[in-house]
Amino acid sequence: MLPASESTHLARVLRIKEGDPVEVLDGRGGRFTAQCLQVSRSLVTVHINEIQQDAAQVPAIRMAIAMGKGNKWDDLIRPLTELGVSVLTPLLTERTEGSVSSSKLQDKKERWHKLAQEACKQSGNTRMPNFDDPITFTEFVSGIAHKDDCWMTSLSPHTTSFAPKRNGERISIFVGPEGGWSSQEDEIAQAAGVNSFSLGPHVLRLETAAVSALAVARQYLLC
Repeated sequence: MLPASESTHLARVLRIKEGDPVEVLDGRGGRFTAQCLQVSRSLVTVHINEIQQDAAQVPAIRMAIAMGKGNKWDDLIRPLTELGVSVLTPLLTERTEGSVSSSKLQDKKERWHKLAQEACKQSGNTRMPNFDDPITFTEFVSGIAHKDDCWMTSLSPHTTSFAPKRNGERISIFVGPEGGWSSQEDEIAQAAGVNSFSLGPHVLRLETAAVSALAVARQYLLC
C-alpha cells in the first residue's frame, strides 16, 4: 500500500490503472519494480516484482551553503538532489542575508524534504539527502571531521585546482553568500585546512554557484 499522497498523485494526476507497472523508490537506495493491484482516488496498492538496492555514492558529497533571502535556499533543493548530494547544511555567515527562525525550522525542513522527494521521483535518484539544522560558519568549520575532504568556492586569485580525494568517505563543499566570504572566514577556513577553488572570474548568484560546484564535483569523480 502506498502513502495517501503518493496514491492520490498516481490515481488523480497520472491516472494509473490496475495492472499498470510502476517504479517505487524508498529514498534509501531501494528501487522496486512493481505492478498496481488496486487503484482508487486515495488508495493504491502494488505488488513488488523485483527489488534492487543501489550502492551509496562514495565519497558522499555534503554541501554547506550560505542561507539566502526569501526562498533562494529552497530553490536549491531540487537540482542538488537530482545531482546526488548526500547532506545539505544551511550556513549562517557574516554576510548571510536570510535565516530561519527556530519556530519555523521544522516546517521549513518538512518543505525541504518534500522538494527532495519530488526531485528523486523526477530524476530516479534513489537516495534522499539529509538536512542539517542551520549552523554558523565558525561552528561548522570547528566541527569538521578530520576525515572530511573540504573545499570552498572562492573569488580569490589564490585558489587551487579542484581535486578532492577519490577514496575518501566524504567531500564537503562550502558555498558562500553572494557578498562572498569575509576575510575572517577565509582565515578560519585556511587555518582548518580547507582548500579553495574557483568557479570562474564572475560573481555568481547563490543558486548558480551551488549547482555549478556540485556539478564540477560529480564530473571530477566520474572521470
